[in-house]
Amino acid sequence: MEVILPDEPQVDLKQPEGKKPKKKSGVLGKLQDITPDKEEQIAIIGVAVRLGIVVWSGFCLTLAYIDLPGFPKQTFDPTFIASIFTSTLTTFGVQAASKKGGNGVTKEDMEKMIAANSQNNGAYQTIRVETPLKIEGAEVVPPKKKPPVQA
Repeated sequence: MEVILPDEPQVDLKQPEGKKPKKKSGVLGKLQDITPDKEEQIAIIGVAVRLGIVVWSGFCLTLAYIDLPGFPKQTFDPTFIASIFTSTLTTFGVQAASKKGGNGVTKEDMEKMIAANSQNNGAYQTIRVETPLKIEGAEVVPPKKKPPVQA
């Protein structure tokens, strides 16, 4: 068998003459081609990392509850992985919905509690605690002075 080499060098028609083709430097080079802004690059990397965490934790939770072919059912407490899964989903804006609203108490429920409280002649007080700690409606009453003891 005989190999015949061409006499003339082959020319790449895609590249203009005199310019060398660019070397792609992997994922980071492609990221720099997409956007030259460093903050956008960091944001894209952040989204990719969070997405990777969601996929990993979702896969681990799936293994905890379902017996997949080729993967034996795992026996571990999935509470920690579930908390990572839900907190990472929260960073994407996905939150668990509740039937009663954000804090679990509807406006009607709150009004019923206030009405019930007012019927108890003030025997009970409702305290609302917000973060950071903020206490409203508290009155500071100085302690009563005891009369001096006479001998």
